[in-house]
Amino acid sequence: MTLQERFGALETEAKGRIRRVLSSGNAKLLELDGALAKVAKDDWTVPGLRRHLDELRSRAESLRSEAAKRAQQLPGEAVSRIAIGTRTPVQTLAKSLAELAKKLDPPAPKAVKPVEAAEAKVVKAV
Repeated sequence: MTLQERFGALETEAKGRIRRVLSSGNAKLLELDGALAKVAKDDWTVPGLRRHLDELRSRAESLRSEAAKRAQQLPGEAVSRIAIGTRTPVQTLAKSLAELAKKLDPPAPKAVKPVEAAEAKVVKAV
């Protein structure tokens, strides 16, 4: 490899590195321009900042009231979930106890024939 070829290789490598640095620098400049444009469009005057603070305060107040409402609902929701979770086993237990009670109860007495029907048989036999 001659000296001229080495200089050519170094020159092409240097050009590639410079292009990469310039392209990444341009990308960062574009990001910075976007951030500056965003900051520049905001109102940094005292009334503008006051309005922004009022907006933030109202958002915080609404979030606080919503969180308080949810916190008040939590105990009732917890009890209902516990009740729902235990309802089925309790119903099953009640059903099985009713079936057991039916088995343990003495049978109901048999119906007795009316007296008139019995007298009619006696009259026919005589």
